[in-house]
Amino acid sequence: MPSSSRRLGIGTSLLLGSASLSHCSSTGAVSCYPDSDGVTDVVATLDLTVDDTGFSKAVVSTQNDSPVTLTLTNTGTKPHGFQVGCTTTTAPAGCLTKVCFPNDSTIAPIAPGTSKTITFETPTPDGILYPFRSNGPDDSKVTGLNDGQWSLM
Repeated sequence: MPSSSRRLGIGTSLLLGSASLSHCSSTGAVSCYPDSDGVTDVVATLDLTVDDTGFSKAVVSTQNDSPVTLTLTNTGTKPHGFQVGCTTTTAPAGCLTKVCFPNDSTIAPIAPGTSKTITFETPTPDGILYPFRSNGPDDSKVTGLNDGQWSLM
């Protein structure tokens, strides 16, 4: 009997601990990442072209907590993709300082002459720059494919 009540106590503690941290995820609530301009949920449609030397835009700007439809078109001679990296920010104690775009914002390398369209929700933390790059097989060696910045307002 004592072991089952102990298990219940541990399970309850884990559940309550998880609930108290859930508001601090990178897609979490305002208490961890207050919105700097008070604007969210602004639909954005972006067309981005990539070739063997870089992207058509080095800086992309959208609102945080907003739906984005992104079309990537590869006009190069090699496969290229798209990936937004994580960054760090200041946050209140108990909140994450490493913030990331969602996994569904990544486009795996696509063949030359093709396009791919994805839709995703931008993360909550704003007022910071998130790096973006091509995730193609040899793209890490090309500066223009690794120096993009996504600005969330």
